[in-house]
Amino acid sequence: MTMKKSEILFGVLRVPVDYLAVLAAFLLAYYLRPLTDLIPGVQFTFGPQLLPPFGEYLRLALVNGVFVLFLFAVNHLYSLKASHGFGREWFRIVFLVSTWIMFLIAYFFLVLHQLFFSRIALAHIWLLSILFIIAGRFFITLIQNFLLRYGIGQRRVLFIGANALADRYYDLIKKDRTYLVIGALADQLVSRKMEQVKVIGTLEQLESITQKYQIDELIQTDPNLTEKESSELYAFCRQRHIAYHFIPDLVRLQRSNVAIEMVGDVPLISLKETPLDGWARVFKRIFDLVVSLILIIILIPVWILVSLLIKFDSKGPVIYRSRRKYRDQIFGVFKFRTMVQNADEIKKQLLAQNERADGPMFKLKNDPRVTRVGRFLRKYCIDELPQLFNVLFGSMSLVGPRPHLPEEIEKYQRHHYQVFAVKPGVTGLAQVSGRSDLPFEDEVKLDVFYIENWSLWLDLKIILKTIGVVLKADGT
Repeated sequence: MTMKKSEILFGVLRVPVDYLAVLAAFLLAYYLRPLTDLIPGVQFTFGPQLLPPFGEYLRLALVNGVFVLFLFAVNHLYSLKASHGFGREWFRIVFLVSTWIMFLIAYFFLVLHQLFFSRIALAHIWLLSILFIIAGRFFITLIQNFLLRYGIGQRRVLFIGANALADRYYDLIKKDRTYLVIGALADQLVSRKMEQVKVIGTLEQLESITQKYQIDELIQTDPNLTEKESSELYAFCRQRHIAYHFIPDLVRLQRSNVAIEMVGDVPLISLKETPLDGWARVFKRIFDLVVSLILIIILIPVWILVSLLIKFDSKGPVIYRSRRKYRDQIFGVFKFRTMVQNADEIKKQLLAQNERADGPMFKLKNDPRVTRVGRFLRKYCIDELPQLFNVLFGSMSLVGPRPHLPEEIEKYQRHHYQVFAVKPGVTGLAQVSGRSDLPFEDEVKLDVFYIENWSLWLDLKIILKTIGVVLKADGT
């Protein structure tokens, strides 16, 4: 499923909070040790000269903070999925911090061949780390619960089927503020008793109800749907980017990207449209930020030279801002201007000459609107370099489906909307597999393949292949 931005934000926030908690524990222990013993009235021989230099001690703290993050990560304490069973985390935190302290002791004894400089300081570090980490996570949970109380970050849920299974699952999640159960769709409108999921419409009203209530998740509990109906339901969810779940043995669908989780004693199976979610989404964004920023700096001479060439060649601005659409948002794609100033007005006169009759896109090989410098820029794809700023600002990714014009998207068929599962990209699998000569349906199939099989390694391969396409001057 596509996670809420608030879920990702609070999930990622735990990482720096935990790290700062460990550093704070180390620093406080450093200043507490000369002042007091851990147990009042029980004195241990200790002199300030036994403390290591602060710089050495700080390096030890910084390294150990990273080790704690690693230990927490491999033990799934940084899951981005919203979870408010905070009490269950306490034992794991105590256990993992204790395990880390054992590793620290072992490192000093086996590698450095010495004991830790102070057992009391070590006890302070252990106790304070546990307290600070729990306090930090508790504070994050308080903020998250506060926002959920006002509907911020809530996942709006709709059931398909009003039966005992729906009621049972509804009882499990109705007290969790993460979820807001809107109701259920049934074969016919019926009144139901209190404490059961409310029927708010029929399956024929699915589209209008999901739009009206802005549904985030759909749970199928109806065992009477045919395989065709279930497939259409899943296709509808993919089109609308709604998370789709079902209770086992009700639907016999075999899909990729299947996730199984237990909610109470009920197994819930989710069909994800892409593995690009949660931490994968965070890593891809970090990758986009770092690479785009580096390229923007490296290409400063190109920005200057191309700007001068465009200005000398024709009248008009250097940068052209093309309106594109992603889901329900209109945004501007930055490009070096390669056409005459009134290109959009001239396009209306050229629509009849469109060479791509198989899809919504407009393509004319010898487009009279393109300037002399523009042809060169397009040939080597230089005109698309300003899209790195779109990547930096977050409206695009380095790799993803091609961004399309709003009027093109109006001509989409239902299955075309699957490409909206991820952000549009500067380059993509379709772009390096045939450029604009590729039939539109084949382009969509390649984009869907990318969405369903995303990995950071696949992104790297597409970027490398893009470089080869550019060097061949395959731009059109």
